Amino acid sequence: MKSPSKIAENKTRMRERVHIRARIDATDETLNRDTGDIMKITFFTALAAILLGGAAATNAADYDINGMALGMSADQVIAKFQEVRPDAQYQFAKWKLPEGTEWVANGRTLYNDLANPDDMEHERMQFAFTGLGSGNKLFAASRELKFRPSQRPTTESVYAAAVQKFGEPSVTGKSATGIWAAWKFGSEGTMAEKLKSPLACIGTSDFPVGLDEFTAKKAKQSVSMCGIYVDFVVRGDPTGLANELEMKMMDQLHLAQDFDADNSDARKRIDAAKIKNVGNAAPAPKL
Repeated sequence: MKSPSKIAENKTRMRERVHIRARIDATDETLNRDTGDIMKITFFTALAAILLGGAAATNAADYDINGMALGMSADQVIAKFQEVRPDAQYQFAKWKLPEGTEWVANGRTLYNDLANPDDMEHERMQFAFTGLGSGNKLFAASRELKFRPSQRPTTESVYAAAVQKFGEPSVTGKSATGIWAAWKFGSEGTMAEKLKSPLACIGTSDFPVGLDEFTAKKAKQSVSMCGIYVDFVVRGDPTGLANELEMKMMDQLHLAQDFDADNSDARKRIDAAKIKNVGNAAPAPKL
């Protein structure tokens, strides 16, 4: 039979074990909770990293040709072109509403390095703009560049520069003397979609003269097929050096809406002029 003192000692030890167990259970609960929080934090951090990383990757493409970007105004395009080619010539054509409002519809540039007649570099560019209602912004551009004979890059390096600029192409091909590629973006800020073959989204002979009814109708029919489309070809010789570069770019994603906005704006301007003219018109002649 245990003595009263021994029984009291055993009770004390049991109470201590209970307290220790309670502390252990509490610690385990805290650790589980903290671990769960840590796992949650890690998960959301990883998710954010994926989303932000993906956003950074999908926004890698810049929709411009030599700095002249889709969405620029005519003044911005001219300023950029003069910065790049201060000695070049350019001509921009305007369209006009019956009430007198004008806007830039298209433009062309011409550059020949006349300072080096025996070692010339040549460049031609074309531009097409929307109307006033949609901001009179650049929606198509093309470039033809003939390299200076003494400074010819390789066809591979020119193609690599295009891939660095626009990302992996939708479709590409090579020959003994050149490389061609195309990028089709289904929406802004996305990676180029993969294609089985190139698409006839930007004609050579029918480059837009501006956002007219013909261009808007054609874009409406091909918007899902073409989106924002970039054509690229670099030509050279069998030695691997490039002779010329051709690029074309066109945004068909917004042309139908832009055309509607242009027409709505034009109608408002014409109606306002009509109201003004009716009030200020000269009297009818004697009949």
